[in-house]
Amino acid sequence: MWNYREFAIGILAGGFAVSCSAQVLTPIQSHASQKPPATSPRYVNPLSIEDSRSIGDPFVLRFHGTYYLFLSGGMVWTSNDLVNWKHEEVIPPPGIPVDAPAAFQLGDFVYLTGNDIGFLRSRSPLGPWEYIGDFKDDSGKAIKVFDPMVFQDDDGRVYLYYSGRSTKGIYGVELDRKDPTKFLAAPTHFFQFNSAHTWERFGSANSYSEVSWIEAPWMTKRNGTYYLQYSASGTYWTTYAVGVYTGKHPLGPFTYDSSSPILVDHKGLINGTGHHCIIQAPDGSTWALYTVLLRNWNRHPGTDRRVGMDPVGFDSHGSMFIKGPTETPQWAPGVKASPWTGNDSGSIPLSIDASYTVSSEGPGRNAPYAFDNNARTWWEPAATDSRPWLTLDLGDATAEDPDQQFLINSSRILFSYSGSHPEPYRYKIEISKDGKNFQAVVDKTTNSTFSTVAFDEIAPITGRYVRLTLTGWQQGTVPGVAEFTVFGMPVRTGGE
Repeated sequence: MWNYREFAIGILAGGFAVSCSAQVLTPIQSHASQKPPATSPRYVNPLSIEDSRSIGDPFVLRFHGTYYLFLSGGMVWTSNDLVNWKHEEVIPPPGIPVDAPAAFQLGDFVYLTGNDIGFLRSRSPLGPWEYIGDFKDDSGKAIKVFDPMVFQDDDGRVYLYYSGRSTKGIYGVELDRKDPTKFLAAPTHFFQFNSAHTWERFGSANSYSEVSWIEAPWMTKRNGTYYLQYSASGTYWTTYAVGVYTGKHPLGPFTYDSSSPILVDHKGLINGTGHHCIIQAPDGSTWALYTVLLRNWNRHPGTDRRVGMDPVGFDSHGSMFIKGPTETPQWAPGVKASPWTGNDSGSIPLSIDASYTVSSEGPGRNAPYAFDNNARTWWEPAATDSRPWLTLDLGDATAEDPDQQFLINSSRILFSYSGSHPEPYRYKIEISKDGKNFQAVVDKTTNSTFSTVAFDEIAPITGRYVRLTLTGWQQGTVPGVAEFTVFGMPVRTGGE
């Protein structure tokens, strides 16, 4: 069906993308296809990032053609496509942890900062890093900032944005390009928590009237307009989301965009979506990487997070939006010329609340927790089960219904893990039409890469039954599967 809004989005947003160094929108030169071939690469949220556990607050820097991903929970990963990330061993100077990282390039150096520290400096995003000092306000006094973000405008001037914590809102100041630890003036306070913006309120139902946590500023410039983005109500709530103010100068004044929040929970598996960054893909399209809340026990101390990604666009009014959070396999950056108008690959979840058989279940960790579309529950086999398996009947209906088959083309596994040095999960996936004769379609029985998320492409195959068998995990622990999602589409069995 003709969609005027998406047509308008394509006209308005299709000619621009984010400049990687300055976050200033510049013309796209894209050769991506609007009709991707079946073999095009895909991804699914949350992203599978090797050698990562609880991670969040993503910051991506493009440096000499390579993407560098900094995270709370580890640094650094590299990629050429924003989908496949390789972990690089990088160690900051002793005693200087980098949480909520932010980086930018100035001259021959890369500068890196984070919560309550000044700048680290290196000639490479992989280090070695040296600490060059704390931030200093306009009086020369050392100052600590929370959730910093550095923006370089197209005139070369450099600005720091940060959170005042709690309800205090977002601040900004110009930095000295000769010494970026120095403020050139007193910081400007742009806005604070506004209880009338219901989505900013604390709680997974936004139930607090006067409490919030306004944080994670990000600046993007397009056609002379500055889009000051931020997150609320707090990273441990499913309502964590991204909003935006706009202005005509990097230090404001800024006006609230009533289309906020531009990224928010749709009551699915992917929620708690905030603290993002914006980056240009190799084809020039614009993407957001953002934090995903996986689990939350007793708020912050028990918060377990991952990272998601989706395309960015602008509507006919110039309002910024993020086309997400998506829950199903999406085309990778560079596949579609206008991903912000629709990037879904057409595969749907087939396994939610399916019928099942299972080798064993641990106390309180029943098998249906592995396919209930909820990352906060998980299946554990019995501690004595040395080769646990779970078989899903995707097409179970009633005796009067036809045999429903599906064209299966991918799967996602969210693993539970424990221990300080988790070992890789090993597993295999098999498909059957009749529940008797199974064919192996994924063999990770010799997997040597640790990841808490696995997305496996499957050569399209018709079947009704899917069996997951765990063959290896960290010794001395009981394995766990928080979510096993099978993707594909139904095969018509007759009718019209």
